[in-house]
Amino acid sequence: MTMRRGSCLSLLAAGTLLTATACSGGGVSSQNLPGSAGAGATGTAGSNGGTAGSSSGASGDTGAGTAGSSGAAGDTGGGTAGATGSAGSSTGGTGGSAPGTAGGGGSGAAGSTTTGTGGSAAGSLPSGMSAGCNKEPLAGDGSNKWNKHNIMVTGVTFTKAATAGGSWTNRVYFLELPVGYDSTKSYPVIFGGGGCGGNLGTNGDGGGFTVLGGSETSAIQIGLSYVWGQGEGACFEDGYANTPDLPYFDSILADVESSYCVDKGNVFVGGYSSGGWESYMLGLARGGVVRGIATAAGGLRAMADRPPPSGLPIAAILLTGPTDTTNPADGPTGSMAARDLILQTNGCQGTTTTPWTPFAGCNQYTGCPAAYPVIYCRAGGAGHTDGGGDYKTAIWSFWSGLPARP
Repeated sequence: MTMRRGSCLSLLAAGTLLTATACSGGGVSSQNLPGSAGAGATGTAGSNGGTAGSSSGASGDTGAGTAGSSGAAGDTGGGTAGATGSAGSSTGGTGGSAPGTAGGGGSGAAGSTTTGTGGSAAGSLPSGMSAGCNKEPLAGDGSNKWNKHNIMVTGVTFTKAATAGGSWTNRVYFLELPVGYDSTKSYPVIFGGGGCGGNLGTNGDGGGFTVLGGSETSAIQIGLSYVWGQGEGACFEDGYANTPDLPYFDSILADVESSYCVDKGNVFVGGYSSGGWESYMLGLARGGVVRGIATAAGGLRAMADRPPPSGLPIAAILLTGPTDTTNPADGPTGSMAARDLILQTNGCQGTTTTPWTPFAGCNQYTGCPAAYPVIYCRAGGAGHTDGGGDYKTAIWSFWSGLPARP
């Protein structure tokens, strides 16, 4: 486990076409041929019910249904007065219909498979307004202040003991509403996590990585906390396949969406140092739920030390100081490896970049889908940095300018 010690800084008060399987019905090699001996002499005045000429019509060939299963074989044609029944004709009916003459074939239902962006079925990504719309704010919550919320986290399988009286299931988070919060209007949600250590939320920092400052009107902000009570030196426990911080995030989001009017298509996560590692973990594990991430001085956990990836794309702006020796950019766990994994996940083509001017030292990859851009920053001569206030401004410029997901 990579150590991520960093000071908790005071930051800105912020989817197969199912080809029908060729199959033979009754008759001759599934071809459209009449039954043999179909013209044999029949009984007197045709009273023989077709003994010598009772060949049944060949079953209709399977119709090639568009994106669907094959149609049922045509029914056997009935011979009248010994006349040979005509073979059922094969027709490529839409939806796999194969009617036989004098016997209608069953119509196969067309099966549709729609593949959405990033391998997700279209329409499965969270969107729209949450259940908390049209509800009054909870007592104590407001703008220009961070209010502590106690939460019971479900789905935790982590067994490492929490020190100093902490708990992986009894957790807290901090919430700040935008100025003029309107419960009939849905808002983006920003999760923020700071570096190791500090008394989160007690100094108005809301978790140590606040993208938007006070008096903002744009988003609901959430401050992530380490295990409450661990005290100085505590870090997020993101470096495990069954990290308790993934269900922690899930539980907070469900809690906030049930109480406040959230735009479910615009959930963002940002963080510095330990919070940067946390942001990478959450973005990769909860792609589709998380619209985008912003990191500063974080890195990528080894595959065995992070939850299974969602495989869904995320928008990303990633920063590592050129002289950062605490969380270096290179190596298998550095921010460059994280960047490359996100580029692959997003389906980006090539490595061509163009300068991204809102923040110095940033380059945007030009081969990425418009809805899932990737920006990588090496700012100035800084070391283990959170990017400062200008970086926070650039983050919101990036996030708020994203197009709607397809």
